[in-house]
Amino acid sequence: MLNHNTFAQMHRLKSELERVFGSDLTNNGCPQIHPKVNVWEDLDCFLIEAELPGVNLDDLEIHVHQGTQLSIKGERKGIEDPAITWVRNERFVGDFARTLKLGCSVDAEGVQANLRNGVLAIRLPKTAAHKPHKIEIETGV
Repeated sequence: MLNHNTFAQMHRLKSELERVFGSDLTNNGCPQIHPKVNVWEDLDCFLIEAELPGVNLDDLEIHVHQGTQLSIKGERKGIEDPAITWVRNERFVGDFARTLKLGCSVDAEGVQANLRNGVLAIRLPKTAAHKPHKIEIETGV
């Protein structure tokens, strides 16, 4: 059996190779892990929930790009103890990323995010130009 330290060493080697060669090796043969998300919208904003169990706030980044894309990036760290031998190791450990295209522009300055119980909740308010505007109708004479 392999202990977790072997996997941590492999992850560090992969990260070092990516740094040296300037590419993301996960896109060249190995599947990239994406957090599962729910996305919905109302008249005022987009709401997103992403499943991120075991991810610490310090290991997580979210960005709005060009007002129409949201990226979620981070790392789920595992146990690095050379004294243990894994009996079963099914949980993903390592870097993850997810980019979501939104249906319209959002106000990047007004974005709110909260990480609670392994769920990242993000509220992205739509820009005023994309919110419905009610037109008052006058009666004619």
